[in-house]
Amino acid sequence: MFRSACRDDDSSLLQFYCPDPISWVDPMRFGHGLAAGTHRRDWTWLAFVDERPVARAVWWGPVGSVHPVELQCLLVDPTLPHPEVWGAALIRSGHRAFAAAGAILATDLVVEFDADRGDDPAVQRALAWRRRAAADAGLPVVTERAGDAETRSRVSFSARPLQAASPRALIGANR
Repeated sequence: MFRSACRDDDSSLLQFYCPDPISWVDPMRFGHGLAAGTHRRDWTWLAFVDERPVARAVWWGPVGSVHPVELQCLLVDPTLPHPEVWGAALIRSGHRAFAAAGAILATDLVVEFDADRGDDPAVQRALAWRRRAAADAGLPVVTERAGDAETRSRVSFSARPLQAASPRALIGANR
């Protein structure tokens, strides 16, 4: 079963952990996000097996936003086979609910990691299953921003390519 979180899920939400060497929404960050309004229970989706939560997706949006703007955390219990299947199902479930609530764009999945660990096999495994989950959920466009020793690298999975409008169209030179 896949559904958005409710207050009764709070203790389960805080028990998730991420064994992967990537950025994730830990209990402290989630609690601060709930308090600030940047993370919300209805923007947090869970997958259950025998009433036990086994996967979690946490979307983020600016304070006051009607809909989330990015998926910041996609976690699947490391003992489950095929995390990409669970991840894709969570992304699709959230996107369907957000669209039903009036969202017009599918949110991007964003994964960050320490730039100096980009070649680490554990980072590559973490990115690989999330890449497959994103593609299966309709987010096939990958944008990578490399960091340096001081910053984090960022990989975004999107439904649409990032394209800048032509300067000519912006200034109305086609008249």
